[in-house]
Parts: sequence; structure tokens; C-alpha cells
Amino acid sequence: MTNFCNLCIDDFVFCFIKMEKGDQGKEDSRDRISELTDEILFIILSFLTLKEAANICFLSRRLKILWPHVVALNFDASNTLGELRRNGRLRKKKRTWYINWVNHVLESHKGSTLNEFRVCFDLDWTCRHDIDSWFCFAISKRVRKLELDFEEEAEETWPPGLRSYSLTKSCFNYIRTPQGLSCIGLLDSLCLRFVKVSGEVLEHFLLHCPLLEKLVVQWSKNLVTLNVASSSPLRLRYLEIRSCLALQNLEISAPNLQSFLYYGQKVALHIENAPLLTDVLIGGNLDDEPAFAFCPLSGYLCQLKTLTLEMSAYNMTFPNFPELTNLRHLAVSAYGGYDDDLLVLTSLIDASPSLNKLSLELNIWRSSTYNHAHNTSNVTGKPIPSLKVVEVIGFRGFKIDVDFLAYLLEHGKVMEKITINCCHPSWAGQILEFETIKERERARKHALQLKSKSPSTTEFVII
Repeated sequence: MTNFCNLCIDDFVFCFIKMEKGDQGKEDSRDRISELTDEILFIILSFLTLKEAANICFLSRRLKILWPHVVALNFDASNTLGELRRNGRLRKKKRTWYINWVNHVLESHKGSTLNEFRVCFDLDWTCRHDIDSWFCFAISKRVRKLELDFEEEAEETWPPGLRSYSLTKSCFNYIRTPQGLSCIGLLDSLCLRFVKVSGEVLEHFLLHCPLLEKLVVQWSKNLVTLNVASSSPLRLRYLEIRSCLALQNLEISAPNLQSFLYYGQKVALHIENAPLLTDVLIGGNLDDEPAFAFCPLSGYLCQLKTLTLEMSAYNMTFPNFPELTNLRHLAVSAYGGYDDDLLVLTSLIDASPSLNKLSLELNIWRSSTYNHAHNTSNVTGKPIPSLKVVEVIGFRGFKIDVDFLAYLLEHGKVMEKITINCCHPSWAGQILEFETIKERERARKHALQLKSKSPSTTEFVII
């Protein structure tokens, strides 16, 4: 059987047309595609976008019949958002096109269930009537994976989310009816981005979705308190709360939770009954220290395998905490000036005897906007026993990154590979990446100086 996973739309069309022509390349009056089983045809359709699937339905009558029964509806048009940011008139036109597209597909859909329903476009509260109908449609189809992503790329206000769609009372009332309750029972993934949703609604899903394994909430202006718990054991494995600026209190009791990602301002965080937690991300506003999360996490630090920190270099202070005995991967995304100090991270490295990989993403400015002095007296200079791989993105050749990498080279005893990327993380793939060639060349020279000091057994890659 052809490996459909590795074929693009043109490959599909070519293969199907070839099937329509027999082995000798002559026209065959038979509809050979229709001879395939429903299972195979659904597999074919599942690897295509909605547009691609619609485009190949002309090849077979059975594809036309099966097309309205597809179980994955992914309306992702995020690739056009860059244009909308610059053109308000185009944004309005594209929104009308997008809404009509979604409505047309839903009107023709005849399936009784959905494995996936995803809406991804720049929509706001003015589109609430259509979004309400899409939400209820997906729920009525007993959807398994539901994602509403209304990223406001075009908004010029700060903070984002002020004009976001709000999950309406009618939608909430629907999922509380006997029919709605029976329909949400199969939901295993819920992702809401730029959707105003309250803790009451989220807790309703947690309580009545016994199969829910993934919950993502980003840029929800209405989320103030959230209690991630249930009267019965939660199946939840992945929890992500990001940039919910009104959030004040977050309580978690989830025996199956493996990954917890939190990015936002300081909140009252309470975590209990999370024996499987191994992957944590903590990030915050520039003026917030990450320390607020370490105390609630203190009972679980020793079992973490991956820890990701997103914060300001000038505000990195860490409390005393138990050893992270199982930590294998430490990832740090740091913002700061050239005169800030990353050596404060050595306290984390010293507390991680099993650390195998360190990833750094550096957003470094030419000068610091803060007048401060870091206390590096606690830098012990201990050997780093197990660190083998170091990856750095955004190396600029300033004191902040040169000193830190020099420290790793001096104290890392089993270093196998260091990869340094001199491109600013925010500029990768953009025109600015090519407008800073001189700066990149200067950074490369500093990286080459570090390379000359590295052991001959260490592979040193500069990008």
C-alpha cells in the first residue's frame, strides 16, 4: 500500500490519475479509486487539508460521497494573518471569506462524530454568532479534540485579548443540558486561545469530561480563579495556562498530570497530588521573579525531567531548593541587556547532578535599561558532571553570554557538543536576519574564540 503520509497533494492526484488509466497508461472507464475500501479512502482524506480534500473529490464519485463524512475539520488559515496586520480593509474581507468557508463546510457535513474540530483565524467578538454556532456544532458531534484559536494579529492595543470572543452564556447553557453533557463526554483535548472563558466553564469541562487529557488556555481576560480538580480522579496529563492577565489563584490536584506550563504574572499557586509531574515550564512578566512558583513546586522538583524557564536575565533569583536529582534537560529563554549576568543559573546547574542537556534562547539588547548589580559570589565553580549537550540561540558575543559559555567550557567534564546560533531568536526567517550581517559576524568571531578554548573532544558548531 502506498505510504500516504509522505505524499503531497500533487502526488495524490498523480497516483489517482494513474489508477484511472490502467497499467498500460490507457484510459480506463472504471472508477478504480472507488474500488478502494472506505477505510483506505478515509485514511487518504485524513492526511489532506480541507481545501486539498475538496480539490481531489472530482477524481471519484465515492470520494464525493465520503467527503461530507470526514472526521477531522481543521480550518487553519493562520498563514494569512501577516497580511491582515497591515491592512484593515483586507482583514474585514478575509473574515467574511473565512466565516463563509466554515459555514459552507459545516452545512454539508453529514458525519455523526468528529475526532477534531479546529478553528484558527483572526476573529473577535463581532463574529460571536457564527462562533457560537460552530462551538455547538462541534459539541453536538461528540468532538474529541476541540481548538478555538482567534489570535489577534491585527490588534494594535495592549494587552491583546481586549476584543476577544467570549464564550457566551448560551454556549455554556448548552453544555450543561443533558444532551450537551452526553456529548462532551468524549472530549480529550480542549485548547482555547484568545477566548474569554471563566474558571466556572473550565471547571465544568474538567468535571464532566472524564477522558480530558489536555487543557490549554491562553490570553483569556476573564479567567480569575481556576481549580483543576474533580470529585473523581482526573485523567488530565497536560495543562498550559499562558498570559491570562486577570488570573489570581490557580489550584491543581491532578494525579495523572505529567506536563504543567505556566506563563504569566505572579499568582497564588497551589499544587498537590501530582505524583507523575515530570515536565514544567515557568515564565513571567519582566518584573516578576520565578521564585513564586518554586515553593509550590518544591515537593515535585526532585522528580522533574525537564524544566523550562522564560524570564528576564536581570531578575533571575532562585530560592534554596532540594536537588533536582532527575532533571535531564534545562531550557532557559532569557531577556536582558549585554551587562546582565547568566551565571546565576549555576545554582540550578549545581543542583542538577543528572543534567544532560542545556538549551538557551537569548534575547539580548545592546544596553541594559536597568541599573543593578548581580551578586555572583554564590558561583561555586563546581564540576558539572553529566552535561553533554549545550544549544544556544541568539548568541551575541557580549559579556552576558561569553562569560556563561566560558564557565560551562571550564567546568563541564563530559561535554560532547556545543551548538551556537548567532541569529536573534525574534529575527530568524525574517528580513532583519539579513540586515544584521555585521553583528552576526562579530558574534561569530567571539564564538570562534570560545571554540579555540574548547576541548578537542567537544564538537563545536557555529551557525
